[in-house]
This record gives sequence, structure tokens and C-alpha cells, in this order.
Amino acid sequence: MERAIKALLLALLYVIAVAVMELLGFYHPFFWTYSAAFAAFTAAWPYYKLCERFPLPGVAILCAVLLLILNFMFGQGNEYFALGCVGFGCIAEVLRKFLGNYRSRKGVIASYAAMSLIPFSKSVVLWIDHDAAMGLIISKMGDIYAAVMGRMLSKYMAIGMVIITLIFAVCFMWILTRHWHPRDKYNLIIE
Repeated sequence: MERAIKALLLALLYVIAVAVMELLGFYHPFFWTYSAAFAAFTAAWPYYKLCERFPLPGVAILCAVLLLILNFMFGQGNEYFALGCVGFGCIAEVLRKFLGNYRSRKGVIASYAAMSLIPFSKSVVLWIDHDAAMGLIISKMGDIYAAVMGRMLSKYMAIGMVIITLIFAVCFMWILTRHWHPRDKYNLIIE
């Protein structure tokens, strides 16, 4: 029971680190549109600690589900975000499994790269259904906010931010995992 509580607390710390970057979007549209790049930095340490202390299956899915629940509780989720949480959470689990059976450095780095794209899946609606999304933004945040956001929505900027987010995620996790030693404290046997 104690292990489960510690794992849940680290997963919540990951969720809070991502949510803080998303909340900055209320101050400037750049942070809302491209929160994934900033969250790749702030959420790296909790994810690293979670994978190091609990080299078990389900860690990425736990983080993705908690992030999904939090966003829908506060009315910030959409169907693209739900698909992103499920899709990238599952991809992260598969990468951790096949790149070292949940215990390898490569698996953690690759899985975190997949997890770092979850926040971007919320803002992808701006490129898919631009008119409806901008109408909603105007009604909630005002014309000036929407005008500033409209200038940042080129397809090249979206592709660039996905690439930058992946680079940030890989670099930050690579730095954190330089001395990677997953704990065997609980004598876990994973086959």
C-alpha cells in the first residue's frame, strides 16, 4: 500500500508540473498553444523519479489518466486531448517495455518523448478545427487574446514546436538519466 501511495504522489507531481505550464496560458496565448515544450522541461524530473523508483508497467498510463482526469475536471479537455492521453500513454508503455523491460535508460527517454506530446494534443484542435476553436477562444478570453494567438498558428510553427518539444524531452531526460539505476528495493521480477 505504501508503494502505491508513493507512486501515486510522484504521478500527481508529474501532472501538476504539466498543469502549471498549461495554466500559464491564461497569461499569454503562446503558453497555451505551445505548453508541451515548456512542460517537457518541468515534468521531466517527476517522470524520471517515478520510472526509477517504480520500474513497473503502467507508470505512463497512470500519468496520462491522471492528466486526463484533471483536465476534464476543470473543463479543459477535449476529444483530441483524450485521444492524445490514451495514444501517447500507450505508446510510452510500449516503448518502455520493448526498450528494456521497464528498466532501461533508453526506454525511459523514449517513453518520456512520447509523454511530452500529450499537452500538444490539446492544442492541436487549433489547426484541425480553427474556426470553432477561435470562436470559443474569443468568447472565453477576448478578441485581443485570439488575435495574438491567430498569429502563432502556422503549420510550420506547429511542426517546429513538435520537434522542439521532442528535442527538449529527450535532452532533459538524457541529462537526468546519466546515472540511471532503477531501484530493486522491492525485488521486482518483471518478465
